[in-house]
Amino acid sequence: MLKPNTQYETHMKTSNLKTSFYVKTDFPQIFTGSLSKLEKTVEAEYMDMLRNSCHREKITKAKLFMKAKYSSNTQLRKKAADYSTESCQLLGQLPGGGKTEIEKQFNDFYQEWQ
Repeated sequence: MLKPNTQYETHMKTSNLKTSFYVKTDFPQIFTGSLSKLEKTVEAEYMDMLRNSCHREKITKAKLFMKAKYSSNTQLRKKAADYSTESCQLLGQLPGGGKTEIEKQFNDFYQEWQ
């Protein structure tokens, strides 16, 4: 779990990205799998969550700009300009900008054709 709850309350961090996640208190005694695989899954889930949040933030910001443009509302334009895209910023701070391998390959391919 990426967030604690009553069942998952023991805090851990992945060794690569230092992503916080939570496990049951008896995790060390009952877990028999690969910790590195678990950490990769946690990091992938975290990046997916950030990508989804970033996408929603960008859509919300774009909608605010469109409303401001068509209503000529300067206050709404300022609100749109100031609208936080924190998830996008966090994603950009991750190695590779939080992009999947396919996204990286696509970007490389696209850059070659420009």
